[in-house]
Amino acid sequence: MKVAIVHNYYKIRGGEATVVTLESEVLSKNNFDVVTYTRHNDEIDQFSFTEKLKLLKNTAWSKDSYSAFRVFLKKEQPDICHVHNFMPLISPSIFQACQDEGVPVVQTLHNYRLICTNGLLLRNGKICELCLGKSAYQAVTKKCYRNSAAQTYAVARMIEKNKSNQTWSKNIDAYICLTEFAKSKFIAHGLPADKMFVKANAVSIPNSIATTQNEPYFLFVGRLTESKGVRLLKKIASQVKIPIWIVGEGELESELNGQENIILKGKLAYDKTLALIKNANALILPSLWYEGMPMTILEAFALKTLVITSDLGAMQSIIRHKENGLLFQPGSAKDLIDNLNFALNNANASALMTDNGYTDYETRYSVESCAAQLSDIYLATIAAKNK
Repeated sequence: MKVAIVHNYYKIRGGEATVVTLESEVLSKNNFDVVTYTRHNDEIDQFSFTEKLKLLKNTAWSKDSYSAFRVFLKKEQPDICHVHNFMPLISPSIFQACQDEGVPVVQTLHNYRLICTNGLLLRNGKICELCLGKSAYQAVTKKCYRNSAAQTYAVARMIEKNKSNQTWSKNIDAYICLTEFAKSKFIAHGLPADKMFVKANAVSIPNSIATTQNEPYFLFVGRLTESKGVRLLKKIASQVKIPIWIVGEGELESELNGQENIILKGKLAYDKTLALIKNANALILPSLWYEGMPMTILEAFALKTLVITSDLGAMQSIIRHKENGLLFQPGSAKDLIDNLNFALNNANASALMTDNGYTDYETRYSVESCAAQLSDIYLATIAAKNK
């Protein structure tokens, strides 16, 4: 089977890019013929002012992207097209190109972009479902996307124009949701329930991750943004018995720099990041949004590192409190500190939780499971399309 993988890369590499790379490799190793169609947001830096203005319109529907993608489909003749991210350079026009060429298309829903302009269902640091089941244009006056009314309008227009044109309901043949929680939100918003599959992300861990005996530390890995809850780490750092190491980059880096008991490691190579996860006392994920499927949790499971995360969204679907990890009340400094202290003071309980997390990794989040699930989804989608 020939599979076309489509992805619009962000400027800062995140979990989506890791998933795209891993799934492409998994498919290739399992005898799928994989071809890729990608764009990168770094391209925008070279745009003229006029081209940037044009992009505000083309985010919703790009004729150029439609034409280019049809040429790609005619050349490659894939059996199925698997889209990860299309915004802003590729645009939803590729779904019409797939339909016009008779190619079944699957869309992985890594975030909540088809509901919410910022993709997070988060506003002012709190969960926001104002646009769930309603119009995304409500977000414009609130500047939900990059604190810009113009850019928020461009994304809202993309959502609503394609809702009106039935792109989401007719031109996409199947959706992959990362958790049952996410699936329930998309169905509540009006996406077709009969096209929904649930498939978790997977991780592949090299065998050569170093084990060290350095000083104890807690670890955060991710973009340094408000939605990831990193300001909570700044708030609690001085009250924690061991330092908090932070791997990543983002707009809040300057706020964290020089803070007591916080050590910024910056952006690291993947193997070095995994080594830090493996040797940490616990991985902290204090996210304030629902998340899609945090790859760092799965990596911690595979490396037998305790996970301490917000009792929210996708994390609720993955973590069973005091069984395979610890959950704390989102945004609560006291609850997070209590859980960090529990981890430090209860070695046996922590060991049992990490053992259970590793079992979950083997049975739910391994590359072997990923390959089988993708194959089943592709075959089911092609069969439904042929009917």
